[in-house]
Amino acid sequence: MTPDTLAFHAAAPGGGEGYVVLLYRPSADGQVRWREWSSDDYMAPARDGTSPVEEVAGRVDEWARAGWTLSEPPHRISGWLRAR
Repeated sequence: MTPDTLAFHAAAPGGGEGYVVLLYRPSADGQVRWREWSSDDYMAPARDGTSPVEEVAGRVDEWARAGWTLSEPPHRISGWLRAR
């Protein structure tokens, strides 16, 4: 984690699905740029996007509720996203 980026791994229960996620510091208007790689193929090109802070935080919370393993605690990810 740096002041401008946060990276974490998310793995589904049972290990079938997973992602490496890189988040960039949210913009003043609450948008988060992100990059995501499938755990199945880290060498494949990343999927890139931009989403509202609440959407990204909601996805992390949903993963946690569903029992996904996260390399960073969900409250740390949400706190980092909301600390503009």
